[in-house]
Amino acid sequence: MTPDALPPLSEGFLTQPQVRALSGGVLVQGRFDLGRFAPALFETLGITRPPRLSRAVDKRLAEYLAGRAMAAVALDALGLPPAFIDTAESRAPIWPAGLSGSITHARGHCACLLLPAPARAPGLDIEALATDRALDSILHVAVNETEAALLNTAPDLSQAATLTFSAKETLFKALFPTVRSHFGFDCARLCALPARGTLPLELTQTLAPSLPKGQRWDIRYEAQPDHVLTWLVAEQPHP
Repeated sequence: MTPDALPPLSEGFLTQPQVRALSGGVLVQGRFDLGRFAPALFETLGITRPPRLSRAVDKRLAEYLAGRAMAAVALDALGLPPAFIDTAESRAPIWPAGLSGSITHARGHCACLLLPAPARAPGLDIEALATDRALDSILHVAVNETEAALLNTAPDLSQAATLTFSAKETLFKALFPTVRSHFGFDCARLCALPARGTLPLELTQTLAPSLPKGQRWDIRYEAQPDHVLTWLVAEQPHP
């Protein structure tokens, strides 16, 4: 599916996404309008609606469709045919052989990072800028007291806290193929305030033989006035 085909086909539900090379693969990023969603768009866009979403509310369906549409554009950008991208029990996308990727969406924003490299594990997360109760939740749930104190020294607390939350989500996605189990926000700590497109995280415990306590990860990010995007591509250990 080409980027310019999305807006007319989706009847305004999706904007024309931006497509660019990133981390050895392709990043597709766009926006969707929940108010313009209709279930019939699955068939119009040629995207399979899985049976498990048969009773899902429109918001969930719209998010799923937007993310899979970004993946369809990413496949086309890599010169690959359309493919059904199912969802694993872990809720991670199941990519065609030879590919690895990550999908994300938040408040009308959606994106997909796709790599023609199965041995690499990308993590991608997009978050709306946290304010008020959402910001308070990050400071009390996603970070510890030391991290919160560091974030409170940032010139823009809302942006720094949102970036930290997003970076931890990205790290989870990138490391999950190796860890193969869920781990919490406390498994990684913020080492320094985000600066110049990089946010450093350090593992606070050993998650796998190849992921020891103290290992540091530099999460890449882009910050916009209303949202942030973070990403990381990790190497999977040889079996």
